[in-house]
This record gives sequence, structure tokens and C-alpha cells, in this order.
Amino acid sequence: MTDSSLPLPSIETSSIECLAESYDYIIVGGGTSGLVIASRLTEDPNVTVLVLEAGSDKLHDSRITTPGLAVAMWDNPDFDWQFMTTPQDELNGRTVAHPRGKTLDGSSAINVGLMAYPSKSGLDSWEKLGNKGWNFDTLRPYYRKFHTYTPPSKAVEELLALDYMDQSVQGTTGPIQVSFGDFQGQLQKQWPETFKRLNMKYTGDSLAGLGFGGHSNPASIDPKSKTRSHAGTGYYDSEVRQRVNLRVLTEALVEKVMLTTMEDGQTSAKGVQYSSKAGKRHIVNANKEVILSAGTFQSPQLLELSGIGSRSLLEEFGIDTIIDNPFVGENLQDHAMASISSEVEDDVATVDVLRDPKIFNAAIEEYNKSKTGFLASGTYCSAFMPIFDFLRQDGQAKLSDLLDQYLPNVAVLSFPAQKQQYDLLRAILQSKDDSSIHYCMASFQMNVEAGSAASKCFSPITEGNYVTLLAAPSHPFSRGSVHITSADARDKPVIDPKYLSHPLDNEILARHVQYMETLIRTEPLASLLKKDGRRIPADVHVETLEEARMLGPRTVTSNFHPTGTCAMMPKDLGGVVDERLIVHGTTNLRVVDASIIPLEPRGNIQSSVYAVAERASDLIKEAMN
Repeated sequence: MTDSSLPLPSIETSSIECLAESYDYIIVGGGTSGLVIASRLTEDPNVTVLVLEAGSDKLHDSRITTPGLAVAMWDNPDFDWQFMTTPQDELNGRTVAHPRGKTLDGSSAINVGLMAYPSKSGLDSWEKLGNKGWNFDTLRPYYRKFHTYTPPSKAVEELLALDYMDQSVQGTTGPIQVSFGDFQGQLQKQWPETFKRLNMKYTGDSLAGLGFGGHSNPASIDPKSKTRSHAGTGYYDSEVRQRVNLRVLTEALVEKVMLTTMEDGQTSAKGVQYSSKAGKRHIVNANKEVILSAGTFQSPQLLELSGIGSRSLLEEFGIDTIIDNPFVGENLQDHAMASISSEVEDDVATVDVLRDPKIFNAAIEEYNKSKTGFLASGTYCSAFMPIFDFLRQDGQAKLSDLLDQYLPNVAVLSFPAQKQQYDLLRAILQSKDDSSIHYCMASFQMNVEAGSAASKCFSPITEGNYVTLLAAPSHPFSRGSVHITSADARDKPVIDPKYLSHPLDNEILARHVQYMETLIRTEPLASLLKKDGRRIPADVHVETLEEARMLGPRTVTSNFHPTGTCAMMPKDLGGVVDERLIVHGTTNLRVVDASIIPLEPRGNIQSSVYAVAERASDLIKEAMN
């Protein structure tokens, strides 16, 4: 236990006062997954845990607690790591921003909060890549365990057409609160009705592994306080903060894991080296394990800084190679989304009105007083869909022809498992139980061509009020990478997602972009949009497949779902961690975050990160015993 003359909760989280020389478990990253593990492990009072977080503790900052202020934190260095990709060849040389939470709670504190769940076939594919026990049936209890769902009023249920939800599969006792919030407008009401007119009414419940059509998603919002529910409020609440066997140190930048090679050739993690808020370098020892939960970009960065990665890359920066694994930082996947913004009728309310300082201040006042209005938003509109043309009688043959055209003939293989991944993706796309696209409707304009900064892309800088339709391929084929640029942990890694580098991604995206025109013209959504109204990009209309192919390179940006860079797979397939999330070649170094996901699931990955962390906690407890 920590030897302390002061009760730990009274110590400022950034202070190294009373820090012990060693802890049983050291968790690098106090974000979405790191706080889950810390909370679960310290349920045992005999287990000591240290969490090292590079960001500061802003749990009570109104920009975090207010659901509708996520964009206010993007590009702000107090909250956001401000990662940027390399210029993307297939996006006309554009760079793409990747907001990542640089604060205690991680990205769960700065995301938009949409709660979506993956498909059964998507999760089953993880096991088929050599990860025994990682399938839908095994993971399903953990998707329930992390959250508590509170249904809305009957009136809201009817307005949003929530009859698809199966109450028996929702979470009932988890730390993360999930609800629909209190703000629903005309757009939210007419979204599911529009898909119903197209015979695409939502069927199934994603938590049951199936879900197809247009629907409304809940968000991570506490239905009582009407505030954001995130890892900090759910897993590091006042009760957890009082645990004397848990220490959270903020503003502590971990520079590397201290590794030693034993006589049997295996490598052991002895602790970590970090710099404190004062800029001083320290080493703290791990009695049992070191757990990296630094995220898809920084977990592989830390492995490379510690001597685990491609020998040639490490030698370039003067880092001794402890374990030569060229697959560290590879297999980067992300949901790339294209967009069309359409001007709405004057009586339709969208978030764009908040560009007016008077209206914005009034919205702040309304939220502070009654927790209502735009800033209390908690309903998101989605659709999981196949390529519409392929639903027709000859559709399967056309789909097979498209896959045959590109899968065998495109030489983009970068690691051994990629062909197996593509075979699994092909099976998912040809399944009638899964989707090839995730549509979303956002009650604001998108300005991707205005510049790379995320805050610009998502801000109302164009005159007029708009609604945006977004389309993101659910199961991308393109693969990128993230790697160190020096031996200094302060230098950001180079991030290259290689968006649309596999031509099949743009072929699938283009067909769904075409269908967005059908959605725009279909009632009752059509009546909410100005006839011959303005669009962003200006005057874009996508009637032909060739026009649709051109929209992707112009408007694709990230859906902020990067995964896969420390992939859970056998090493000979290109894996970095095994099915127990232990780094190949080590005995006690784990990675637990979105980077271990070997194949990107459909939908927003927040739910999957929570579920992975919950299961990882049980795996660690099993090893402990």
C-alpha cells in the first residue's frame, strides 16, 4: 500500500507528494479504458494501482460537463492533443485533424457522446483472426456491464420511433449513463420516418448483434443531471477517488516503459519513466504489470520509444531494440466520412444559429438554468445500411463483381493477416445481417474544405442554417500507420491513415453518397430542406456514380474512430498483443485501448473501448489469481 501521512484524496492530482516507489499495476493513460481498469482492479483493497495521465484534471470544467460543447474543446491544447495526419494522397493532399482527449477521462471527455454498438459478425471476426474468446457472445455481457440505459418518456419514444429497442439487452447497472437527453426537434422526428418511407425502418437492436435501417441513437448523458457521462464520472467518481490503494497522477508524461530481458529470452516490464508537472524525470516500479492505455496513436508510440517495434525504425532514432516487431504501429484503420450539407427551411432549428453570440449566450443560460435546449443535446440520427442497389434481385451478383474487381487485384498488403481481414470483410459485406455504411444526420453544417482544423470543419462559418448527411463505410479496407518521429515522447508521432488508398473504400462510399440524394428528396425530410437551397460544398449535386466518386476526396474527414495499431492477433499474422492483451515477447506488459482492435467494428467505437476495458479487467484479475 502507499505509505502516506495524508489522505490521498486531499492531494492535488498533479502533485507527486506521497507517491510510492512501486505499485502493483501502473496504467499509462487515464482515459476511457485506463480509468475502467483502475476502478475495477482497485475493487480489491489489497491491490495498488497508479494511473499516469499526461493531461490535467478538468472533470468539472463546463466544456466537458455540457453535452453540446464538445467542439469547443477541439484544437484547444488544454483538452486536445491536436493530432494531424500527413497529407493524404487520395484526399487531394489534405491533412485531417484527429482530436484526442488530453485530459483525465481522455477522449470520453471531448467526444460527441453518440452511443452505437457493433454487429455480431463484426465482433465474431476478431476471434477468426486468431483471438480465442473474442467474439460477440463473450463480449456481449461487457457491452451491458459498462452502462445503464434510462429510457425516455413515452412521448419521446413515439417521436423517435424507439420501438426497435429491446429493453432486455440494455445495461441496467453500469457506471456510464446512457439516455436520449431532452432536446428533439423536427429533424430528429422525421429521420426514422424518412427511412420508413423507403422501406428501411430499423429492425433489430444493435446490442443484440443485429440492427438495420434508420434510427435514433442515445448518447452518454446522465438523465438526472443532464450532463456528460464519461470515464471520469462513471469510473472515477467520489467513491473511487477515496480508495487509498488508487493513485492518479496527472500532468505526468510517460516517456518509456522500463524493460529487461530475462534468461529465458522473455522481456519483463519493471516500471515506467515519466516527467512530472515540474519537468523532473522519475521512475516508478511495477510489482506485477504495466498496462498501456494511451490510445491508438500513443500506445504504439510508447512501445517504439521503449524498444519494441521495427528494428530499422528504432535504430534510425538511436533506440535499442528489445523486441523486433515491425507490425507495431501498422494496421491503422478509421471510419472515413464524406458529407453533404443542405440548407434547411427558416423554421427548422439547427445548431448553426449558435454562431450569433446573443443566441449562444442565451443557450448557455438556458442550459445552466434548466439543462434544456441545444446544449443538452442527446439524440443522434443514424442508419446502418447495405448498398441499396445490391438489395435488388441481381444485387448479390453485382456486389460479387465489385469485390472481385478490386480485392484480388489491388496490391496493398502490408502485413500477413491482411488477406484474412479482407476475406472476413468480404463475408460481412455479403451478409444480409450487416451494413456497408453508417449514415448520420448532424444538425449543423460541415466545412471540410475550409481547412484542416477540426473546429473549423465543424463550425458554422458559412452563412445560412444547414443539416448535414454523413456517410462512413462501416468496414474500411484501407490501412495506414502511426510511428515515432524521434526518441522524444514530446514529439508527436507521424499519422498516416492512407484514407481511400484501397479503391474499394471509395467505390463503396460513392454508391452510398449517391443514395444520400435519395434521402434528401424523400419525405418528410425533404420538406424540412429548402427547395433549390444552398449546399456545402457549394452547389454539389451527386446524380452519377462518377460525381459521387469525386465527392469523397473533396469532403472525407475522420469520424475520429482510429483503431488497430497494436493489433490483437498472433505475431505471425502481424499482431502486437495476444488474446490476453499481453505484448508478444513480454510477460507482463499489456495494451488495453482501441489500438488492440484488429478489425474496425461498425458504428462509433466508444462502446467497444469500454467493453474491451471491462473484459481486460477480468483477464488481469484472472492472471492475478
